[in-house]
Amino acid sequence: METTSLKELLREHIELKGLSPKKIAEMTGIPDRYIEMLLQGDTSKLPPSPYVHGYIAKLSGILNFDKETMWRLYQKESSLTKSGREDRLPNNRFAVRGISRGWAVASFVLVACLMFGGYAVYGIVSPPELVITVPASEGSTVAQETILLQGRTDPAYVVTVNGSEAYVGKDGLFQKEIRLQEGINSVEFIVRKFLGKEARIVRNIVYVIPTNEKIDAKNASTTTGDGN
Repeated sequence: METTSLKELLREHIELKGLSPKKIAEMTGIPDRYIEMLLQGDTSKLPPSPYVHGYIAKLSGILNFDKETMWRLYQKESSLTKSGREDRLPNNRFAVRGISRGWAVASFVLVACLMFGGYAVYGIVSPPELVITVPASEGSTVAQETILLQGRTDPAYVVTVNGSEAYVGKDGLFQKEIRLQEGINSVEFIVRKFLGKEARIVRNIVYVIPTNEKIDAKNASTTTGDGN
């Protein structure tokens, strides 16, 4: 056999088997357009050499030729002496593309800045925290003339109780002692932060003088009056 061309050798074996390129494509799973390219000697648009080597191996099983001889012919005609860097498998269009390190770092920095900026804005526009622990509820009734008011806030903020500033410790706790009048006493707690944002809580405290103290106070008043 004097055939030295890859396409002529393939055509000869196909004619001997009485097969068509389409039928061979069905039997091997090789795209029929690639089989046509091999038969026409057009190797410029074929996939990388590892794929072509596999195609030739499949064709050898159908057409009964020596696959290594055919592979050498293909290498010679396509000027490929070995598989190199350019012989890469086609990109999988369904694969998830990698993200470059630069983009990853830039994305992380952007997200961090957005989160920090959002947190900073929220810290400015949101009202300050103010928790009153004593009295624990609205309308509390007490039997003592003085009461030690207590609460919690951010130590950086200013707290006033009925307009008088209360000292806030490093732990955020504050106290303020006030004197009560008999009956209902309205106590206003205000905490202010940067840009004047404030929180306000009003608690009504009911001071009820014990009966025995009222009697003692009345007797003392009567005794003083008799002495005059």
